[in-house]
Amino acid sequence: MIEDRKIIEMNIADTIMERPYGFRVNKRHFYLYPITLGKTYLLSRLIESLDMKADIIKANPYMEALRLCQEKKETVCQLLSYHTLNKKEELFNNRIVNSRCQFLRNNLSNEEMSQLLVIVLTKDNTDEFIKYFGIDRERKELAKVSMIKNKKGNSITFGGKSVFGSLILPACEKLNMTPQQIVWEISFSFLQMLMADTITSVYLTDEEKKEARISNDRTFVNADDPKNMAKIKAMKWD
Repeated sequence: MIEDRKIIEMNIADTIMERPYGFRVNKRHFYLYPITLGKTYLLSRLIESLDMKADIIKANPYMEALRLCQEKKETVCQLLSYHTLNKKEELFNNRIVNSRCQFLRNNLSNEEMSQLLVIVLTKDNTDEFIKYFGIDRERKELAKVSMIKNKKGNSITFGGKSVFGSLILPACEKLNMTPQQIVWEISFSFLQMLMADTITSVYLTDEEKKEARISNDRTFVNADDPKNMAKIKAMKWD
């Protein structure tokens, strides 16, 4: 359990730092960069064409990755090529992508390729982080609160039906960045965690609080205060 906690905390640190994974092929050095929202959409068709077996990926990712490298090597090389490029201009430059793809195909064994494929297929730990921090439980509580408030209020909410209104626009407003910066310059895991753990305050009467069964024990730490840095690092997220 302690070992699992350490692994999760290291993964969280990597997500915060947006740390890429470095590897060498012959004398050349490459990085597998954190995937952005834009790259997620760019690669969706490639990933779909791999026709991965989700149950095997969960049980034995290396076995499934090796099968894909043997049966669909060209597609895997294309996928890895995109993951080693980090700028929008490079990602949309077919000459650069194809050149990188050919180099990887000619210089990586199936075993080496499968190890890299496992990394890119299992790198998004957002769901794990959300459970680790208890954000999933808070989402359920917020949903209950919203239902209770909507019963008694007169407000009606429209919009937020697509990624534009539910993610990109709120992120632009919170970070004071352009849509293109949100889509291409921030890792998708970082962006999801940033939006998932935004502090939200809702006023409840005693009656509403009792109906929602919401506890009064809710602790927040001001991360802007340097005095709290040690406290943040030492926090236990049970």
